[in-house]
Amino acid sequence: MKSIKIVKSVEYAYTTDIKSLERRGSRKVYIPSSVVWTPICVRNHPSLVSSSKTEDNNTIVTTTLKLLTPETLKIIRQRHMVFRVTLTDDRQYLVGINGRPYTQIVVTENCPESITDNQLTEINVSFKSDHLPPYIIKNVYG
Repeated sequence: MKSIKIVKSVEYAYTTDIKSLERRGSRKVYIPSSVVWTPICVRNHPSLVSSSKTEDNNTIVTTTLKLLTPETLKIIRQRHMVFRVTLTDDRQYLVGINGRPYTQIVVTENCPESITDNQLTEINVSFKSDHLPPYIIKNVYG
């Protein structure tokens, strides 16, 4: 069966909001439904790319989320963000964790000389760890 991996939506929360995150295997995490996720209005379709490389016999996976949005992201100093990325088949990935290393966010605002050019804000989120981004699973037992 072929799987199409197209990003449908992106939401964020702060790391302090997901302190009760539970790992349920190497690539699965459970996040309680009480966590409040803030949706980001994104232009179709953001990209999510994970690539790995080996440095000093250690595998480092870099996950990059790129999106265009008309919004300004509420980046608050000393508060770190995690991102929930939903694919078109409703699978969800978690970019970031509730501790170190934190996500790195680069915001680029465009002020073009022509009104027809792209005026959206570009947001690049990168996260480095030793594994691919985990899937978010739903608690089927209540």
